[in-house]
Amino acid sequence: MPVTGNKSLLNYSLSIRLCTDGFSFLVYSLGSSQLLLQEHLHCQPDETLPEALVRGLQLPRIRGRHYERVVLYSTSPSTRVPLDEFRREDMLAVYRLTFSGMSPRPEDMFFQVVPSLNVVEIFTLPKSVADALKLHYPSAIVQGFNGTILSRVAEMQQGSTLPVSIHAVIVEGGIMIIVLRHGHLHFANVFRAAGNADKLYFILYVWKTLALDAWHDSCVLYGADETLYEDLCQYLAHVDMHQLSI
Repeated sequence: MPVTGNKSLLNYSLSIRLCTDGFSFLVYSLGSSQLLLQEHLHCQPDETLPEALVRGLQLPRIRGRHYERVVLYSTSPSTRVPLDEFRREDMLAVYRLTFSGMSPRPEDMFFQVVPSLNVVEIFTLPKSVADALKLHYPSAIVQGFNGTILSRVAEMQQGSTLPVSIHAVIVEGGIMIIVLRHGHLHFANVFRAAGNADKLYFILYVWKTLALDAWHDSCVLYGADETLYEDLCQYLAHVDMHQLSI
């Protein structure tokens, strides 16, 4: 249902992630940022993505709340360009150049500005999915999942005096590695990684490739388990762990 009525009732936010096999719905309390509900809905063989989304929105445990904020996240592959070099009309060409095996339609191209890093994240999402969501929640917004991770990491690093820091975020099916130099984006990529051994390998691979200092530069893990943390501590002197809610 559209967001209407008494503002005092708007105590929740709805986060929807478009995944490879369907949608994930996450309901948060705005007051405490606590995750109240997580529901994954698989797309049926005879069902379109917009139909699956509408079916999920109509689940009683989803539609039975009033949402102040509704966000649809695309988990599609994404790329980024400096803010001062971004041109909306060039999005499709840049995306096809980065992902030569993909042929998105022009109407399925989206972008997200990450102002704290002066970059623009370019990603794809079927326009029909975004249109279906806005029929139920006209004020809903569309964002890239990777771009949102970049933004959250940058926010958490504001005020840091570290010249170089590497951030490893555990995501579904892999790990996103971000390197900041003096508060500016230096590197960002997502690697497929099934287990901790693969995640450790990619962190150390990026570390070595960028010639980072194992004694002075820092690494922050987000959403990792104790095993990965302990394994990484064998190679790097400064390792921290944090949670990153999206």
